[in-house]
Amino acid sequence: MKIEAVRIQSFKSFDDSGWVELSEHFTVLVGQNNAGKSAFLQAFTTAPFISNPHQSALLPEGAAFPDTVISFRLKIDGQELLERAFHWTSIQVPTTGDLREGVLEKHFTSSRTHELEMRHGTNNFNMPAAPAYGLFDAEQVTVLTAHAYIDRYTRSFRQVHLQQTQPPGDHIPNLVGDVFTRTTFLFNAERYSIGRCAMDSKDRLAPDARNLPYMLLKLNRDHNRMEQFQKLVREVLPSIRRILISAMGTEVEISVQSHGSMREDLAIPLNECGTGVAQVLAILYVAVAYPAAQIIIDEPNSFLHPAATRRLLNVLRRFDQHQFLLSTHAPEVIAATRPEKLMLLQWDEEQSQTVITSNSGDDIDHIRTSLSEIGASLADVFGYDVVVFVEGPTEKACFPLLLPPENKTAINFVAMREASGLTSTKPQALFDIYANGVAGSALLPPITRFSFDREGRSEQQRADILRASRGAARFLPRPMLENYLLHPPALSDLLQRLDGRTDKTAPNAIIRWIDGNFAKHSVKGVPNTSPATCDAAKLLGAMFDELTENRFEYRKVEHGEDLTRWLLENDRSSLDELVAHLKALLDREVIPSAV
Repeated sequence: MKIEAVRIQSFKSFDDSGWVELSEHFTVLVGQNNAGKSAFLQAFTTAPFISNPHQSALLPEGAAFPDTVISFRLKIDGQELLERAFHWTSIQVPTTGDLREGVLEKHFTSSRTHELEMRHGTNNFNMPAAPAYGLFDAEQVTVLTAHAYIDRYTRSFRQVHLQQTQPPGDHIPNLVGDVFTRTTFLFNAERYSIGRCAMDSKDRLAPDARNLPYMLLKLNRDHNRMEQFQKLVREVLPSIRRILISAMGTEVEISVQSHGSMREDLAIPLNECGTGVAQVLAILYVAVAYPAAQIIIDEPNSFLHPAATRRLLNVLRRFDQHQFLLSTHAPEVIAATRPEKLMLLQWDEEQSQTVITSNSGDDIDHIRTSLSEIGASLADVFGYDVVVFVEGPTEKACFPLLLPPENKTAINFVAMREASGLTSTKPQALFDIYANGVAGSALLPPITRFSFDREGRSEQQRADILRASRGAARFLPRPMLENYLLHPPALSDLLQRLDGRTDKTAPNAIIRWIDGNFAKHSVKGVPNTSPATCDAAKLLGAMFDELTENRFEYRKVEHGEDLTRWLLENDRSSLDELVAHLKALLDREVIPSAV
């Protein structure tokens, strides 16, 4: 069975999601806290369904809230239904005088798509297509009941009687619901206490995995599958040597052996192990024990170390027969799963509900490739309100220091790769990459900006870049960031901390050195009339070499960040022009920049 699509009506943060299509293998949900990710996953629960109607601000105060309806579009092979039917003593299926017992073959030998509904706080399943299921016109013919008795030994229908009853007997919804509930598992981010349970006669894992010890005891009968399970546990959690299953009277207990001696007395009960171990065992049990299942995991990175999360997801990707639905805040989860479908959930105040935007796997690969071309990754942009692409690692380190303390916007500064080369020879190239491959994706922040140096760009090139960016780019007023760091007292403090106090690194001596040397370091296309217009990065490199007699070199990122911090503490006004550049860059309104 595969869940092709789900529709959530009047449930928690959803008024009506519409039909949301899922991938046959991996679908991942992303979104901010309280956006509706957990509510979406809880709609799949196979435990007793509890109605939790959507409370919409659009309804008048005091009005009754609509009943909860969760609908699934399921693709089920007829053989799956037949296997479940063989666990019953008899079944009833609607038919007609023409179809007669042939209706059984229609339902149980071919793959069909069924729409299944769960309504208003019940475990009862409805199917809108009943009683005809597309096999006949129920309004044009007399609908009969095919009552078939089942021989469990020969695994066949022993007798079939046709009956005329109103309404006709119909076990198809219960059979489809049975297949759905038996193969769909939801694993929450909460701590599981499932290390011990009573012996029972269940033949499936409970929805909350509380009977996992007993199910692993049964798995022990299948040596190959149990060894596969043990191997996968070690792959995901390398510190675990073996999972031990012990029958203790009327109970079964799981213990975890991590000691190299494999002494049984050193094994630790599962309930005393760290958070996440129980979830991993339950998830891997389903992956190994079931021929096909729907495995739903809420925030795997919240109960596992990032490395363990990656290993678990890498393991799960090998099980093509299963269908996976995950929620996450972490870009590494997206990278590890490589989902065929990724959905962004957002709360829409105007609609008073959660809304969903989907991206296909091809979209995600295209985004990842496009970002790599400008030196970024999905982790650089996912989950931020604003992303600012900057010239290099020095700006990436220093610009965040200039943000006001009261800033509450999630901003990430991302260093571009070879931005100067891209924009100098092909001014349109960088923005074509971004616009065609990245901008507008549901994965990415709504605001993206670009900060460039003037260094190495002619007046015409700067004009071309501004035009191509459509207002998203701005240029520093000075050739480069280092021009703002040519501050003698700050440089004196840094040099004397590095190399000791000497007369030649005193503030006045540094003023004289800068005045005597800046003219030697020019920026192409920029008149070199003062330290504010020279190639300050090269000037600082020469200064450190000469004044420390090559004992210390100027490290752009480390020393740039040090100087910026000093200036913010001791002479903030010297950075006013740089702060103004950043403020204009981050303004939500597009502000034309002077060339």
